[in-house]
Amino acid sequence: MNEVKYSPDHKYAYVDGYKFRKDKSGYYLSTKKIGVARIRLHRYIWEKHNGSIPKGYEINHIDENKDNNEISNFECITAHEHRMFHLEHDYDRLLPKWQKNLQERAIPAAAKWHQSAEGKAMLDKIRPHKMRKKYVKKCIVCGKSYRTAKKSSRFCSGKCRTRYRSIKGLDDITAVCPYCHKEFQTNKYRPNKFDTGDCRSKYRLMQKIDKKDAVQIPSGKYVAYFSYKSKKYHTKAYQTEKEAYDDRNKQIKQIIESQK
Repeated sequence: MNEVKYSPDHKYAYVDGYKFRKDKSGYYLSTKKIGVARIRLHRYIWEKHNGSIPKGYEINHIDENKDNNEISNFECITAHEHRMFHLEHDYDRLLPKWQKNLQERAIPAAAKWHQSAEGKAMLDKIRPHKMRKKYVKKCIVCGKSYRTAKKSSRFCSGKCRTRYRSIKGLDDITAVCPYCHKEFQTNKYRPNKFDTGDCRSKYRLMQKIDKKDAVQIPSGKYVAYFSYKSKKYHTKAYQTEKEAYDDRNKQIKQIIESQK
């Protein structure tokens, strides 16, 4: 029997007489103080069964489902291990979100600040007098006119300089993809480990074959999970961990074979 009860819309969770509300992050937070402060549901459940969480450690949902807050679905790992877990399982899903945030928020905000009176005043304050921009140049990449402190300058920005070096292949090196073993060209300062994103996804999927991370569900049976290209997969419930591992490995191999 599950320890935690939920409202039909899964906005609230109840356990031991306490009420938890789902917040914007998807986690459940107690509606009132438990002890000296409000606490998240997954931390409450872990500390209830295992005591205080050591400093520098965090509680991870093994199946990545924030609505599954049973003790069998938790593991206590370091903050670094937690980040690496989600980097391995969610990289393909989160990368577009990171890139969108960079392009739509971070870069425009930085450009706006540099053009503001406050930004210019700060730059003038930290920039040596001899570095004041007194030359007008034309960028050889984008053709834009710009002011510079260097007479030999050829690029209006680091972005254009990088683009120029990329076009000319000045920083390219030859690397070997660990999955398909093909040689490919990559930038030595921003090297790609894999020939393509597909190779990266398949390589990471293959690494899961040797992992023994089946989860025991409340019924006592075992289920194994894995993700591929932001899609989650799981096995049927089995009596033993080995059966769950074997089924998971079979599914992984079928996916890889179907992608060839």
